Amino acid sequence: MIDRAVLWCFDHWLMLINGMVLVYGGLPWLSPLLISMGYTQAGRLLFYLYTPLCHQRPTQSFFLLGNQVAFCHREAAMYTALFVGGLIFARVRHTLRPIRFRLMLLLLLPLALDGTTHLIDEIVPSLALRSPNDAIGSINWWLRMITGVLFAVAVVLGIYPRLEQDLRPASGS
Repeated sequence: MIDRAVLWCFDHWLMLINGMVLVYGGLPWLSPLLISMGYTQAGRLLFYLYTPLCHQRPTQSFFLLGNQVAFCHREAAMYTALFVGGLIFARVRHTLRPIRFRLMLLLLLPLALDGTTHLIDEIVPSLALRSPNDAIGSINWWLRMITGVLFAVAVVLGIYPRLEQDLRPASGS
């Protein structure tokens, strides 16, 4: 019975990952909805649960119905693009070959640089590596959105095809 369950997970790994990405990436949007519908405690609890996982700065977060989403712009871009990428990958999974590891790292480099320069600016604001403008449409906002999408592209093109290759033979299909 356990063997069948493991094989089922191997056969359905993409559905499981897409489901986890949808839940993890969707719950932060549920927080402001719950608050706006009067379920303040439940909405605040969801927001609080994401606090150790994201800085949740209001200037770097979306607002829905007047309430802050429980994660930042970058994470919104990452998980939205990862979910959409997973759905697209499902259509081409048998023909897509993984990108080279170096290309995957190259796609992740902008995220590392963007995040690092933001962190340095917070620690040593006098360096002014980044513009203080975090408004939607600003250069900082675009950098967060683009680097979040590039992260998802690296995962979908670099990791998902490898999982497809490695997990499918194990299931016997």
